[in-house]
Amino acid sequence: MSDHEHTSTHIDEVDRSILKILQSDGRTALSEIARRLDMGSATIHERVRSLEEQGYIREYRAILDPKLLGIDQVAFVQVETTAGRFSEVAERLAEHREVQEVHEITGDFDLLLKVRVEETDDLSEFLSKLGESDGVRKSSTNVSLRTVKEDGRLDLNGQ
Repeated sequence: MSDHEHTSTHIDEVDRSILKILQSDGRTALSEIARRLDMGSATIHERVRSLEEQGYIREYRAILDPKLLGIDQVAFVQVETTAGRFSEVAERLAEHREVQEVHEITGDFDLLLKVRVEETDDLSEFLSKLGESDGVRKSSTNVSLRTVKEDGRLDLNGQ
């Protein structure tokens, strides 16, 4: 089954409730989820395993504070690529440690990158490498002055 064939219609309200709890705190014990949903632990364990196998849950990880770690310089870089090469360039740019996100987009540019670095010098160095990258025609950079909201959680309430 392809990713496009996998839609939220394949999960029920219990699965959706499990996903909401784990998305809020991935360390929530399965026994606690079972208690909250008034279900057996074995049932919750099986459902979570199934959600993992189906790809609804990709991974579990801690969300770190970039400001406390000193990696809080954020820039959004639009990239125009040589005709027909945007996917190849996107894959290559995704390998850079500074690049947190790569999106293929519509409009005047082909790619949108979210880049996070410690210092503006690091951003300058990255942009120099980007400008010399094979398949990159031009780029435009916007430096974030302040992050008002940054949340990777999905809104499961409206479904």
